[in-house]
Amino acid sequence: MADDGVVPGEMTRLNQFMADCMSVGALRGFKHFSVYIRSREEIILRVFKDPSSTPRSDLAPICSSTVYEHLSRVHAIEESKHTISSAKNRMEKPFDISNRSLEADSEGINFLIAGYQRYRCPYVWLRTDHERLVQLDADEELDKDAPVELNTINCWRNYDIRPWDVIVEIVCYALDPWPENPFAIDYEYFDRITMEERVVATGAMLEFLRRAYLRRYFCSEILLEDIKRLQRQHFYCINTLREYQQSSVFREATS
Repeated sequence: MADDGVVPGEMTRLNQFMADCMSVGALRGFKHFSVYIRSREEIILRVFKDPSSTPRSDLAPICSSTVYEHLSRVHAIEESKHTISSAKNRMEKPFDISNRSLEADSEGINFLIAGYQRYRCPYVWLRTDHERLVQLDADEELDKDAPVELNTINCWRNYDIRPWDVIVEIVCYALDPWPENPFAIDYEYFDRITMEERVVATGAMLEFLRRAYLRRYFCSEILLEDIKRLQRQHFYCINTLREYQQSSVFREATS
């Protein structure tokens, strides 16, 4: 896969591609997939076989109705302390991205997206579900170490291909039927985190969705609706936090 005919700027483009991968790896809250950073050259894309089976907490979600709607009540101090503390104590166990755990994963279809310097180009490897997703001729043997043939990767050297382009193709490749929006948002995730975390998480997700929307995928109109909905939630959280911090309840809680 190594290529001696190096196009000028390839290494710069590869470094930027992996930097974008790292930024996606920091996001949480997608319905159909999740991304995990394994190294500066590798990320794991885990596509959920059944979006409804993505990890859920069995405790009450952290949301404005449980913490911030009672700003005028004295008991909001203890309630907010207790609820935010509960969120910190119930953090889900991180997903194990070791090769052995990936192969044993029954709920996700796992892909390795890597930008190794020696190849000067990103590649994608399938780490699970080879028998279902890899089509072979009758006399052909399965090679689990061979990269997946993707149009986005094949075009990378000649076109401005971003990680979200690759993710769209992978999600549509892995799921049958295709989801109408590969970047669909799991809004329940944002309800399960604290208001402070939600301000940061929704802001980061909005920036990602903006970039995806500008690529004009087949799901662009649905993406735009998600952007509008997430914007409302983002600014509502900001305003609610501002009111909370300006309230006498907040001053008493911090005194």
